[in-house]
Amino acid sequence: MTLPQNNSAHWRPLLIPLIVSGLVCVGLYGWFPYNFGYDLKAVPVFRALWQMWWDADAGDWGHCKLVPLISLGLVWWQSRQLAAVPFRSDLAPGVLALLLAGLFYWVGYKIDVMVCGFLSFQFTLAALIVWFCGLPFMRAVFFPWIFLIFAWPMPFISTSGLRMLMTKLSVHLLNLIGMDSIQHGTAILSAPHFEYSIRPGQLFQLEVAAACSGLRSLFALMMLAALAGYLTLRQPWQRWLLFACAVPLAVAGNIIRIVLLAFGAQMFGASFAIGTEQQPSFYHLFAGFMVFAVALGGMFLIGWLLNGGWQKLLPRRREEI
Repeated sequence: MTLPQNNSAHWRPLLIPLIVSGLVCVGLYGWFPYNFGYDLKAVPVFRALWQMWWDADAGDWGHCKLVPLISLGLVWWQSRQLAAVPFRSDLAPGVLALLLAGLFYWVGYKIDVMVCGFLSFQFTLAALIVWFCGLPFMRAVFFPWIFLIFAWPMPFISTSGLRMLMTKLSVHLLNLIGMDSIQHGTAILSAPHFEYSIRPGQLFQLEVAAACSGLRSLFALMMLAALAGYLTLRQPWQRWLLFACAVPLAVAGNIIRIVLLAFGAQMFGASFAIGTEQQPSFYHLFAGFMVFAVALGGMFLIGWLLNGGWQKLLPRRREEI
């Protein structure tokens, strides 16, 4: 990134404070034992974040490790616009953001919640940008900064309500298409037909587990919707609409996935449709990909309509001769 000539002198008196701030951040977030979580030893914020990113059992948050790279890519993508922004030091709002970061850090340390440490680092980053680069620069990089919220795993979010919703909607859809089903908690069972000596769950039975609740696809699709809206749409209301549509699209994709699993289990058996927990079947993996196929297809369709594609669907008026 090429900076304006008048910005070069801006950094000379701020070089030492910048180095000190970097060392303090490394100490607080990379060295200080902050949170226990489920371990017997407290770990720093950055180490806990790294473990959550690469933990095989925390698959719901595997997409988080890509977010910092995407944010840096967005900054590089708009480097020409940023080069025209003059640097300045806005100390007062920077200190305010730093106080908010300190509050999050202290609260998270006291109640042993790692997410507060993640949010503390996010506000610390904003405070440093405002302090060293100024509010105009912060406004220019606001989206890459706020996009970092998708980098923080949130394992405290309960999936029970989402599992129940997925189960209930899937049962309704299965009954609507002629596959008689009943709900038992978060399980879906084929309906009994006593006149044919068919017991409940004899044809198929599915358990909507936490991994199948849709939480993984929900957060990943919300991240993609925010990114796609920022890159392809101009109006803020269009971006917010596309972002809001990620939720029903993720729900719809997961319902279709469950319906496909129920259909495969009834037609070909549970071993073919589902497999085991250690080795899911190919059909099970294929149904999982359908979540993103349906949701991404709907997302691209909505984006196309918002970009004026709806005008192409209107019948053209015949020109009068």
